[in-house]
Amino acid sequence: MKKSTVEKIRYETIDWIKAILYAVIFGTIIRLFVFETMMVPTPSMVPTIKVGDRLFIEKITYNYTLPERGDITVFWTPFVDTVAQQQLRAFDRFMDFFAPREYEGHVKYVKRLVGKPGDILRIVPVKSNFWEKIKSGEIKELPDWLTYIINYYEKVDYIPSMVKNAVGTLEVNGKIPEGFENRYYLISAIFEDPLFYNYMAYPEKYQSEIISSDVKLYYKDNFNSKASLTIGKPSIEFYKFYNTSYNYKEPYEKVFSGININDYIYRDTDGLVNVKVPDGYYFFMGDNSMESFDSRFFGFVPVKNVVGTPFLRIYPMERFGKVK
Repeated sequence: MKKSTVEKIRYETIDWIKAILYAVIFGTIIRLFVFETMMVPTPSMVPTIKVGDRLFIEKITYNYTLPERGDITVFWTPFVDTVAQQQLRAFDRFMDFFAPREYEGHVKYVKRLVGKPGDILRIVPVKSNFWEKIKSGEIKELPDWLTYIINYYEKVDYIPSMVKNAVGTLEVNGKIPEGFENRYYLISAIFEDPLFYNYMAYPEKYQSEIISSDVKLYYKDNFNSKASLTIGKPSIEFYKFYNTSYNYKEPYEKVFSGININDYIYRDTDGLVNVKVPDGYYFFMGDNSMESFDSRFFGFVPVKNVVGTPFLRIYPMERFGKVK
């Protein structure tokens, strides 16, 4: 091979290596400061965001302005989530390699911001005429999970009182926030029992309280291709599982170390649990309340954990477009 040809190959190889190196550096800078992508593995934000959706996350806006109540927000979990880690694809694991060291082992959740620092939240059971309005067709906008419950029982009249009493609207500082008028949530976890976070952090210590607690879980199941609604009281083993899988004791003692979390959760004169969001924290919930593992279960999220807001769905192609 001629010397000139060898030199040409060498220079071209060096140019390609430089180009790849620059691309990696530039891509990393974009990933760290401008936007990133995530795949959503759970149905907590259905129907707005579905399982398997891949989203572009815009990270610049929240560097200059704070998220508003009602914003769909992406944030790092305040705990290590070994269950969600197993659901991540290779590409997402690679991208998370560039995340700050403090979030090693953590994953990104996407939920709706419902509580800002200083807000007092409670979920108020819907009034009895709510169900009559559904029957008459006066109320047409219902979340998928509530439609599922109605269809499961076939008729509104057949829904047990226990289930009806668990459906509520969110009040923030004594009123329903703008944009939440037609959003409904299950009264569960911390909104059922003020000690719920203690159960998650120290299940063995609070074993007797867990046994006497009225907390109930609602979730969909599928047996023999027939849809099913399961309602049950979580056992001590439930809390032990989540305590281990999410290492919940660590964030309870580390992330919330500056506050006495029990001072922010109390029952009011109506018998409803109120949750006050401490300074420096947010409270998030998923739109698909029956299938959302959110702040009702794991507590407050530090403001610094916010990553950005999903602005574009890039997969699947038939759902390509802006996330609303």
